[in-house]
Amino acid sequence: MNRIVCLQPLMPIRYEPDHRSEQVSQLLFGETALIRDKKDEWIKIRTDFDSYSGWIEKRSVDFFSQKEKNKITKIISKPVALIKKGEENMYIAAGSEIPSAIQNGKFTLAGKTFLLKEYQELTTPSNSANLIHASKQFLNAPYLWGGRTVFGFDCSGFVQVVFKINGIGLPRDAKDQALKGKSVERIEDALPGDVLFFVNDKKEISHVGIYLEKDTIIHASISVKFDPVDQKGIYNADLKEYTHKLYCIKRYL
Repeated sequence: MNRIVCLQPLMPIRYEPDHRSEQVSQLLFGETALIRDKKDEWIKIRTDFDSYSGWIEKRSVDFFSQKEKNKITKIISKPVALIKKGEENMYIAAGSEIPSAIQNGKFTLAGKTFLLKEYQELTTPSNSANLIHASKQFLNAPYLWGGRTVFGFDCSGFVQVVFKINGIGLPRDAKDQALKGKSVERIEDALPGDVLFFVNDKKEISHVGIYLEKDTIIHASISVKFDPVDQKGIYNADLKEYTHKLYCIKRYL
């Protein structure tokens, strides 16, 4: 088989096939990927959800079929969900995927049976109110390079997961997210749920966040938090200066 599924709460995706290599993203429970290359105990994958490439340990994932992949459609929408693997508890994060054929909480992946212990709505309808509610669930989650869970997000991982649990797929990196959606010219025209992109001194897209009401952004920077934002960018009240320069605004809803 040339396809894998993650049956751990998450697995680091690394830039190179080495434990010391940087984490560039994470594979969440139930997410799947295509095997592109192999090196010793490592495999290079391309994820099915966002076509992201990187290296993971071969022994950390399970192999499965394309037929099984087609059955994985439901998305965990709360920050953390409890499932049981046999008699063992396991906590999985928002954005994790489970099969649509779930009965009385039970589902099977790669021949293994799990039980979703806590009922929750799976994949909320796509509208600005639900999206903003979803984003606020993650307040105070720490910043983590390559992170995609409440236990650590980077800026684009935070935006990607919030939209994923609202049924909208976005690329992994901010520069690629900025290529999607409909452009909004001025921040005065921005609506709750629009996505704001920011550039560094080299005019490269380096940060992203979600616009809320009243000129406020929610974004992952040190932690997931609120900050004032205007046409210039993000203003840090503690530092009394702008920390991120606004580049463009996109609407996906």
